[in-house]
Amino acid sequence: MRLVSLAACGLAWALVTLASAGAHIGVTPGLVVAGDTQTLSLSVHNDLDRPMTGLSLTAPSGVRIVRAGGAWQALVEDETATWTGGPLAPNTGGRFEIDLEVDESTPTGPVQLQAEQLYPGDGSLPWPISVTVIPRPANESSLDSLYIPGLALIGVLVLAAIAALAGLKRRRGRSLQEQ
Repeated sequence: MRLVSLAACGLAWALVTLASAGAHIGVTPGLVVAGDTQTLSLSVHNDLDRPMTGLSLTAPSGVRIVRAGGAWQALVEDETATWTGGPLAPNTGGRFEIDLEVDESTPTGPVQLQAEQLYPGDGSLPWPISVTVIPRPANESSLDSLYIPGLALIGVLVLAAIAALAGLKRRRGRSLQEQ
């Protein structure tokens, strides 16, 4: 079961990473845990021929922006974080940070953050940013707590079997030479 969960999380991460590869605002990591707070890094590229002077990010229901950081001046109000300052010159990129708190009751799967690159004269360029909510790992049961020691024991047994086979092979080789 644990392996299936890890595989599903890996697949979700790969899909989010591939989906954000073509976006103008990427997010790393693309996974957030329900019932937890996580720092995300936003990678923003200004493709326009004028400077970007701000960035706005709005979180959906069940997701709360706890903190906004980076080199620009940041303000968090209700479900929206706004960065001002810069500017970010044309054809350049920048990084911004946010701490997101995801309610434990938030359903697993993709959620959309709404971002807007802000430009002088009330210009803006909207971008949806998708992150995937994954379930909080269950408390370790007695079987889970045996997982790592069990793997270690299997590893020791495999090494012992290899050593025993190597020893038998050497003994057989000596027996044949003695005859």
